[in-house]
Amino acid sequence: MDAGPAPAASSAPSPFDEDTLVPRKQLVDDARFDVTAMVDLVFMMNIFFLVTWAEMARAEIDLPTARHCTAAQKEQSIVFTVLKGTPAVVYLGDGTGSGQLSPGEVDQRVSAAVEDGVRDGKDIILIKAEKEVLLRDVAHIANIATAVKGTKLMLAVIERR
Repeated sequence: MDAGPAPAASSAPSPFDEDTLVPRKQLVDDARFDVTAMVDLVFMMNIFFLVTWAEMARAEIDLPTARHCTAAQKEQSIVFTVLKGTPAVVYLGDGTGSGQLSPGEVDQRVSAAVEDGVRDGKDIILIKAEKEVLLRDVAHIANIATAVKGTKLMLAVIERR
């Protein structure tokens, strides 16, 4: 096979000449980065941290044990006792006797007891709860009780042995 005559060295365009018709290829490519994957990653991390934070906000808080506690001005307090259970067992008063509220009437009876107490001059709401009671149960009762204007909220932890 005959390849034909070789072109003269001076007549062939050099890839380094600047006046060639076809531009020469760059020896080094420009660095390019597609940020789409990075934006997706940032959004996924934001979602992860929001979900994690929401779960941690609902987690139970391990409060220190109260060693010596008495109700301040007990004669001016409206007392509710919350014991562990599903749902939580709520008593009107110190948690003994017939003051237990049924789960269906807790909201109404707590609100009525606070209103009656305020009319009688009692402005302190004392919620005593066992250590094992869920925070959401105590917070639910506290929200109902403090809806009445002019009341102060006090919480106590009962440690039973």
